[in-house]
Amino acid sequence: MAAMEIQLGDERLLLLEEHLTSDEIQQKAMDKRVNAFGGGIGGLLQRPKAEEVTFVARQRRLMPFWHVAATSHYVYERNRDYTVAAVSSEVTAVTVHGQRHEMNERLGSHAAFRLPLLEHCQNDFRSESFTDGLTGAAVADGPAVITGPKSEISDLQTLETAETIVVPPEQRASFVVRKTLADVMKPVQADRIVEETIVLQTTDLYYRPVWAFEFAWRDKKGVVEIDSITGQVQTGKAMMTQVKGLLNRDLLFDIGADTVGLFVPGGSIAVKLAKAAIDTNRK
Repeated sequence: MAAMEIQLGDERLLLLEEHLTSDEIQQKAMDKRVNAFGGGIGGLLQRPKAEEVTFVARQRRLMPFWHVAATSHYVYERNRDYTVAAVSSEVTAVTVHGQRHEMNERLGSHAAFRLPLLEHCQNDFRSESFTDGLTGAAVADGPAVITGPKSEISDLQTLETAETIVVPPEQRASFVVRKTLADVMKPVQADRIVEETIVLQTTDLYYRPVWAFEFAWRDKKGVVEIDSITGQVQTGKAMMTQVKGLLNRDLLFDIGADTVGLFVPGGSIAVKLAKAAIDTNRK
């Protein structure tokens, strides 16, 4: 039985570039400022007029989502008996590689014989996910937005400014990777496994810019959020404050040989850390 080999590739932090300009975002927020104060029947009865709503503050939020992709490759053998039908009714036996086989089986209406064989098999699987870093939900537009302009960053804290909040993901890499690996770790019917390889091809943490605009009306405050990549507008959460100490790269990418051993069940496991080799070369 061959040992399962798991290859862990490089891990990247990526920032998606904004498609809308600051002026476009500001204007869109002002056009939608009434939306900051809710909807529904109650909202319609107490809906403010646009001129009654005043701008209070704005905040650029970098929101996280994960892109993880993995493949698996299985090569294995198994013993099987094949039932082979005769091509005509007068055949009573056949000789295969010097061994005589009597037609003492049936395959439908035909006489047949049983032939023991060794099957050589191969299976390949792939799984890819885009996961919201806060909720763990699927990010529907993930495949589309990552095709746009982006830049790789080494330290998230360098993105923090007086106006920019970098939101740490609540879903760590190990959580997302565990689900993706489960999709490619398939049981196979085998008498002998020749090769069993799992490759974690992609472990990327993306940040997308979302602008939050806070407005006031009477004694109420509301927030409108604008995705500066897609232009989508929605009611947002209250203004955030930066939580220090949660943007450490090692905490975010908590995947290693020991970690993999915890959520890959049983068997002999050989973990190859491509990231470790890459980091060593960089140093």
